Amino acid sequence: MKTLEPFILITPVLLILAVGIIVFVLLYQRRMLQHQDQVRYLHDLKQRQLLEATFQAQEEERRRVARDLHDEVGAMLALVKLNLHQLINNAAVKDEGLLTAGYNIKQQLDDVLSSVRRISHDLMPVVLEKMGLAQALEALRRSFMSTGLLRITVKYNEKNRRLQAKHELLLFRMVQELLNNTLKHAQASEVTLDLFFGEDRTELIYMDNGKGFDLGSLQNRQNTEGGLGIMSLQSRAALMGGDITITSAPGKGTKAEITLPVANA
Repeated sequence: MKTLEPFILITPVLLILAVGIIVFVLLYQRRMLQHQDQVRYLHDLKQRQLLEATFQAQEEERRRVARDLHDEVGAMLALVKLNLHQLINNAAVKDEGLLTAGYNIKQQLDDVLSSVRRISHDLMPVVLEKMGLAQALEALRRSFMSTGLLRITVKYNEKNRRLQAKHELLLFRMVQELLNNTLKHAQASEVTLDLFFGEDRTELIYMDNGKGFDLGSLQNRQNTEGGLGIMSLQSRAALMGGDITITSAPGKGTKAEITLPVANA
């Protein structure tokens, strides 16, 4: 029995030591996981701040260009148009060919002025700031209708519902980007925009009747070539705490569903 006494005494010590080591390892792993979570959170926060700063800089630049177009380029073109009008109506001008050319140039100036106003409004959507997303989409529809490029249908369940200003702007920019992609690549003739304000979410559905595309191939190509189309849309959705789902297939058109929880709206 005396020979077993040392073992009897050592065994509890070893057990306590083993338990201590296990507890230490578990606590260490927990601390490491917490540290990794914190690093991941800080990384995501930094990425979000960088995205917000990037988009904010883009908006400031758009506002500057819109003001320059409206206040300077627009004013100069209006002055040229006025001078041309006076020249055409000058009683001393009798040359029919010159008068015809003058009227044609005046019409071209009218078209250019309309384009300048449209571009200026697209860069800095005053209707969006004053009246909200639904009415801004209606104004966008009218703008495209005058060009004859696309037939756009806009649907909404509440005309005067407002979201946070920055979220309205992000959603509006996403629609502009989707329209730009449709014009450049889809060969579509019709686009439908369906804006739904619900109790728990805001949903914006964009659909075109274009030629569609293979989504997987496009994403792989953008990842390898550095394309920003879908990534930009996803980044804007993430900034709102929302989500975007894009579905498409060759010959089937394209559909984009943007969802924004009411808590973030």
